[in-house]
Amino acid sequence: MREREMEGETTWRGYTLRRALPEELAALPELEHLAAQQFLQSAHAFIAGAETQTLEQLREYQRLGGAWVAVPAEGGLAAFALCKEVDGTAYLAEIDVHPAHARRGLGRALFEVLKRQARERGYPAMTLITFRDIAWNAPNYERWGFRVMRDDEVGPGLRALREHETRAGFPPESRVCMLLPLDGRPDS
Repeated sequence: MREREMEGETTWRGYTLRRALPEELAALPELEHLAAQQFLQSAHAFIAGAETQTLEQLREYQRLGGAWVAVPAEGGLAAFALCKEVDGTAYLAEIDVHPAHARRGLGRALFEVLKRQARERGYPAMTLITFRDIAWNAPNYERWGFRVMRDDEVGPGLRALREHETRAGFPPESRVCMLLPLDGRPDS
């Protein structure tokens, strides 16, 4: 991946990847909703109509430095990613890419920025919760180096998030917790 660091921003294939600005947060729920429409073609079509992140939740991610956006040269927002600490790991809560910018590697580019941030902050691993049976979920994250966690590896924070998902209607048998160990060295 070709990147250029400039004052906390990363440029990648004509996009600027950077921390979200407070005034951009209000646009993220609509982007999340648009990205979720791809679930209409899956066994979990209900996700297309699921609740999005609230502005309060987004402000908390932004306050903690875990809300990142991808901005195309023409302006607007093409994608975003959210990360926070859970069980002593960097928890990747969400990556969403606007359909007009999908299938270009933008989600992976944002993930790489968050992975680098996690290493710089000294996290031993990244974690996430995703669908085991959707190609752009668990199988994709396995290609990125994640592995499905054993039940005895799942900490109380991830368990609480899974329980919240179940109450929100996510089928627990389709969800998995995943782990990516970080070696602490920056990407070369």
